[in-house]
Amino acid sequence: MMWFKAMIVALAMGALAACAGDDPGANAGKMALACQTATCACVSEKKSMLRKDKTTDVLWKANGDAHCPKGFALEKVVKK
Repeated sequence: MMWFKAMIVALAMGALAACAGDDPGANAGKMALACQTATCACVSEKKSMLRKDKTTDVLWKANGDAHCPKGFALEKVVKK
C-alpha cells in the first residue's frame, strides 16, 4: 500500500512540474530581436484546448523591435 501512495505523490509532482512554465515576459526581449529575421505572430496569452488560439499582426517599434498588443505574446511561426 505504501508504494501506491508514493506513486500517487510522484505522479502529482510530475504533473505540477509539467504545468510550471517560463514567464511569458521573460523571453519578450529575445523574441523582439528574433522576429526581425524570422516570421512571427502575436498569439493570445489565453490558451484553450477547445479552440484555435487568437492571433493578430505583429507591431513594430521605431528601433525595429517587434511587439504585440496587450494580451498577446510573440511566437515564431512554424511552417508546415
